[in-house]
Amino acid sequence: MNEPLLYEDELDAARDAVKALGGAKKVGQQFWPDKTPEAAHRTLLDCLNATRAERLTPSQLLLLMKWARGVGFHGLAGYYMQEAGYSVPVPVDPETEAAVLVRQVESAMDRAVSLVERLERIKGMGPR
Repeated sequence: MNEPLLYEDELDAARDAVKALGGAKKVGQQFWPDKTPEAAHRTLLDCLNATRAERLTPSQLLLLMKWARGVGFHGLAGYYMQEAGYSVPVPVDPETEAAVLVRQVESAMDRAVSLVERLERIKGMGPR
């Protein structure tokens, strides 16, 4: 786990997340694929510069945290959690998360089948 205490502010943590992801040129292009690589790079650097007005949107910050999690960097998420008064986040194992989602889908499907059977009985369309 990256230590969020080391960050002065969210931009400091975000800059480390960008570094972990391969740098501003790579990440800028992911955020703004419609811009030239140079323009996307410059835009991202401006967003990470406290003296500039440009900022990443909350959705972009969340996306940056997700991308960073994918490469094992948790400092940005940790910074926000600590600032909000929460404990340091513990990443969810994707396989565990997938298993939980499969169980939830199966449960929802079972419930849907049960509801359809009940509806058919009420409408007199199915077996009684």
